[in-house]
Amino acid sequence: MIPWIVFCTDPTATRIAVSRHCPSSKLLATLLGSCVLLAAAAAHAGGSIVVTINGNQAKADITLPVPPPGSGNYTAELELEFETPHNLTVACLGIDANVLTASDIVNINSRLPNPATQSIDPAFPVRVVVEPPVSCGLQFYYDVKVTLETDDLVYQPYSVYRLMKAPIGGLFQNITSSVTAGSVRARGSGGSFSEFVMVEDTAQDYDADAIRAFDALEARLNDPAIGLTAQLTLQTDLAVSRAAYIAHNYAQAIAYVDQLDYHCAVLGGPALPNTWRSARDLVNAEGEVVSFTGNLRFALGRLNGSP
Repeated sequence: MIPWIVFCTDPTATRIAVSRHCPSSKLLATLLGSCVLLAAAAAHAGGSIVVTINGNQAKADITLPVPPPGSGNYTAELELEFETPHNLTVACLGIDANVLTASDIVNINSRLPNPATQSIDPAFPVRVVVEPPVSCGLQFYYDVKVTLETDDLVYQPYSVYRLMKAPIGGLFQNITSSVTAGSVRARGSGGSFSEFVMVEDTAQDYDADAIRAFDALEARLNDPAIGLTAQLTLQTDLAVSRAAYIAHNYAQAIAYVDQLDYHCAVLGGPALPNTWRSARDLVNAEGEVVSFTGNLRFALGRLNGSP
């Protein structure tokens, strides 16, 4: 059976319905009256991805069938919020999703920051990919806010779930800035895309998470593309935050991370490159730094008693 993608125009927002079933001839005739129908191999039989764009926000409602011998569907909602986007269209986002096979899960687990304690939960073996086509002209400034929500997982305070992001085939980075009820709603941000997964972290070792986040942020700030004044300013913020963390003053450590974020917003531009575009010819250093600070603040918040 040939899969199809149906592009339709909503009066109030841009929408895409991705159907894995070839429509009947009668339905096809109806669709052709108001939509453009394109053959594609974007996803898996029986599933759907419906993307809605409204202003600077995009939302993808994802439904993927549970493979046999199981039944029912995996469901999720991905939300993206951009800062001053250009050419933000359904086609330019390139959103896809799939149910992970056993070999996929082994591969992804091996690319996680701490494979010994982090893994894909069998209750939600789903990967979401955002891979804008190079030529589409999508562009945004600063960071893009990312939320992945699913009813397939059960939320509890001090949730074990984390939102991870990786370039296609690359190492995953923990971008979790919050985990709330939804049933599980994990938020983060980034300066780029591509693969997103929700994983379970059984260790719940917030000190290790904080140290890992401090180290990752320190390494990121060594980017020679960041101007010297901006680099020194951000490195100073990070150093005083780490000192407060070492002194177990977590509230003060968070305050200095907030100050680092403020300086990122002020310095974003030539001194701190802050633009991503689909041509992949720019490195959005500001967006990536803020992604690291969000995760660092999350770890420090857990140490400070926040659920």
